[in-house]
Amino acid sequence: MAERDPAEARLWLMTLVRLAGIGIATTGLYVIGTAGEHMLVVAGGLLLMAVGATTTLFGPQALRRWWWR
Repeated sequence: MAERDPAEARLWLMTLVRLAGIGIATTGLYVIGTAGEHMLVVAGGLLLMAVGATTTLFGPQALRRWWWR
């Protein structure tokens, strides 16, 4: 049997990072939706959304740079 291609494993890891970012952002949306009028909770939800978006957009690029060192 042939060994698994390392590029395939890297692709799956990048996909997991993207999905994790989407999950974090979705959790932020849920927190905002259930916050009511608590502005501190809304701010936390917005922070979660920003972290999720940053992870989704820049996480795979950071992994690629780390692998090419």
